[in-house]
Amino acid sequence: MTVWGRRPLLVAIPLWMSFGSAAAVTEQQVCYMLDGILFVYGIVLTVLYCRLKIANARDAKAKEAKQKQNVAEAIYVGLAPHAQDTYETISVKK
Repeated sequence: MTVWGRRPLLVAIPLWMSFGSAAAVTEQQVCYMLDGILFVYGIVLTVLYCRLKIANARDAKAKEAKQKQNVAEAIYVGLAPHAQDTYETISVKK
């Protein structure tokens, strides 16, 4: 990036000089260059896709764990101790 900001002419001159040699490249060499570019492009896209899938799987696993924790806590939310005994003693009158 600093090359573009300071001296754009230094970058433009080699590019301009290489246009003459581009005409000397045969079709077969151009095909090999394009194959190399497509190969690198395919690898980059594959890496980005795998990174995306791993990140989504990690997020889904964290979300699922959080939901399980919330469900476990929600089981005990409605429970409260009873004030009176459930079973009352029967008084025997004689």
